[in-house]
Amino acid sequence: MRDSRNIIILTIVCIFIFFYGLGNMALTDPDETFYAETAKEMLKANEWITPLIFGKPQFEKPILYYWLVELSFKFFGVNEFAARFPSALFGIIGCLAIYFIGRILFSSLSGLIASLFTATCTQYIIITRACVTDVVLTAFITLCFLFFLLGLEKENKLFYIISAVMAALAVLTKGPIGVFIPAVIIGLYMIFTRQWEAFKKIPFILSILVFLAISLPWYIIVFKLHGSAFTSEFFGLHNIIRFLEPEHRIGSSPFFYIPAILGGFLPWTPFLIFGTWYMVKSEVGESAIKAPRLFLALWFFFIFLFFSASSTKLVTYVFPLFPVLSIVIGRFWERFLENDQDIHLRRLMNYSYVLFALVCVLAFVGGYFVIQTVYPQVLKGALIASVFFIAFAGISIVLYVRKKFLVSFYILILSGAISIVPIVAFVLPVIEEFETSKAISYKLKELAGKDEAIGGECDHRRGIAFYSDRVNVADIHSYNDLISFLSSEKRVWGVIQKKHYQQIKENKPELVSEPLFEAGDYIIISNESAEVR
Repeated sequence: MRDSRNIIILTIVCIFIFFYGLGNMALTDPDETFYAETAKEMLKANEWITPLIFGKPQFEKPILYYWLVELSFKFFGVNEFAARFPSALFGIIGCLAIYFIGRILFSSLSGLIASLFTATCTQYIIITRACVTDVVLTAFITLCFLFFLLGLEKENKLFYIISAVMAALAVLTKGPIGVFIPAVIIGLYMIFTRQWEAFKKIPFILSILVFLAISLPWYIIVFKLHGSAFTSEFFGLHNIIRFLEPEHRIGSSPFFYIPAILGGFLPWTPFLIFGTWYMVKSEVGESAIKAPRLFLALWFFFIFLFFSASSTKLVTYVFPLFPVLSIVIGRFWERFLENDQDIHLRRLMNYSYVLFALVCVLAFVGGYFVIQTVYPQVLKGALIASVFFIAFAGISIVLYVRKKFLVSFYILILSGAISIVPIVAFVLPVIEEFETSKAISYKLKELAGKDEAIGGECDHRRGIAFYSDRVNVADIHSYNDLISFLSSEKRVWGVIQKKHYQQIKENKPELVSEPLFEAGDYIIISNESAEVR
């Protein structure tokens, strides 16, 4: 009965946060439009094996996420909601998996608190409401751990096999990392806890066969179709080379992921800090807690250290460790709610709330100046969203002071959930102009004839293809490519940044028209003086 109630509460909260206004904002460049355009081209070509973009095969990621988006397009139509639907759905699945892991390791209350904090932390909301692979990968890895733990708890071989299925689906989502991460963590856990009898009961051969039967067929088929073009791009470039050589300028510091994690878990970071302190220091002597603590530590540190060692770093790479952070907070809150007279626990929770209040103030002040500098147009909407959040957060603090601890917790969650309303209504519409190519692509579609070439710089090229319904979008990111494109004897149309327009206007004014349309930092230009139709 308790499980049913908790699952209903969690599902309702997740549906509201992840689906409210999900399709209101255009797809952002370059990542969302990359996956959406690939699925759109595959759907149009009735292609279910080879990912396509700009009419050509691309092998950046395996096939499963494209299948999910492609199926969503078939069901809902080709639109923003459909593109993001798989991520939102798997965001809910991931939260439910966290709930059950928290219940297995600690208690139902711990699992519920953990999953609610997950659903309302900044990075989980952003990733779950985006057309990207990370939340699907994280959900499958979390499910892999869940069914492994169920196998240990219930001594049921079926759960181990399902765990292998989840690992196989993770491999079909993002490659070898989908099995490498859970296999190493589970292996280390079994070795360190010396559960040799349980280890012997795992149906390794059957699990491996099931894993291979699910994960290998697509890789074999696509290799037969494309040979070394597939292996060199997918395994060579996007797995090995990315680990050994930096793809982006950011991420050179070995400490890159520390602020990324602390910032990504806002506004609940203060509870994470003191919850971690409590679990490390206060529960170290409790034998019943040692195995769960070890499992969580291995889960966190292996992912953190592995991706910290990688030369290419992105904030989303460590997304699969966010469930650990939530479970740590869940345990901290559970222990506090059940032992609120414990002086040590009360002191740590007091510190958490004080730091939480301080973070709210600093975030409000700092966010004001950052937004004023970077996105002044979004300032009004951000202030409205901040007022919503701070009002509910303030109520939570008051209730905490009055010792209404459980109600205080639920108001905290409500503060995170309700803030999605003003963000969708006032913030996202402004950001759309600067981070998407929808408006400029629609205008380009209106201006350019069907036989006239169009081009775009790399960040907007995918979005231009998606929103203009044109597959053959030329890459004019480099200066030489832009010059060559505009030197065509036929009329061509391009979308470039304003700063690049000024550069070519100074050096080759005879090649380029005056700006014909402007959206954010991008403009439409042509190679002859054409009036807007």
